[in-house]
Amino acid sequence: MNIAVLDCDTREVHWLERAFSAAGHTVTVFTASSALVRELPRTDFDVVIAGSTGPDTCSPRGIAELRTQLKSDIPVICLLKDDVEADVAAMLDAGADDCLAKPFRSLELLARVAALTRRSIYGKARHEDVIELGALRIDTRNRSIFRDGERLTLTPKTYDLAVLLLTHTGQLLTRGFLLEQVWGRGQAAATRTLDTHVSRLRAMLGLTPENGWKLQSVYQHGYRLDRTVAGGADVVDLAPRQAAALAA
Repeated sequence: MNIAVLDCDTREVHWLERAFSAAGHTVTVFTASSALVRELPRTDFDVVIAGSTGPDTCSPRGIAELRTQLKSDIPVICLLKDDVEADVAAMLDAGADDCLAKPFRSLELLARVAALTRRSIYGKARHEDVIELGALRIDTRNRSIFRDGERLTLTPKTYDLAVLLLTHTGQLLTRGFLLEQVWGRGQAAATRTLDTHVSRLRAMLGLTPENGWKLQSVYQHGYRLDRTVAGGADVVDLAPRQAAALAA
C-alpha cells in the first residue's frame, strides 16, 4: 500500500516508517496537511496516518479540516497520545475513520490499516451497481462478473482478486497486498495460491493483448494489469481509481 504519514515527531515518524516498510508498504512523510493535499493529484494514497503530534491533526478541528481538504474518501487513522474515550469519540466525530492510542503496537496498526483499506476498496460508492470494462461487466451488487454477456463462475476469493486487478489498472500490486486484501491477515495463503488464481483469471476473463489487456507478473514484486490498444501499446491514465466503485 501507499501510505501518507502526517506527523512532526521524528521518533514517531521513524517508528511508523519501520513498521510499514517491514510489511512491504511505501511511506511518504508530510509535516503539514497542505503539503499532503498538494501531492494528491500526483500520488494515489491508500490511507493517511495522522500522527499524535501533527500541527494540523492533533485536535478534532484539525481532523475536520484535513478531511475537508482531502476531498476524497481516503481512510484516515489518528494516533492519539492517550486512550481517553472522549478524545477518541471527538476525533471519530470530526471525520477520522479509526484511532489508535499510545503505546502503539505495530501489528495492531497494520491490521487496522488493512481492514480500513479493504472497506475502502470494496465500499466507497455502493450506488454504482455496474462497472463496464470492454467485454467485461462487474455487477457489484450481486458480486458477479460477466464476459460478453455470459456470467462467469467465480469463487468469492476469485471475484475479490479479479475486482482488485480490474479496478487498479496501471498499478503494480504487490503479492503481499493482494494476499492481505483477498485472504486477510493471519489466514493461510501462499504465493502459489495467488499465482494459481491469477492464472485462472487470465484465462476466464480473457486478460490477453488480443482482448485489450496485458496482465504481467513483475519479478519478486507482484502483478500489474494494463489496458492496451491495437498492437499491444499500453493505454495511459486509464481510470486510476475505479476502486471507488466497488461493493462488498
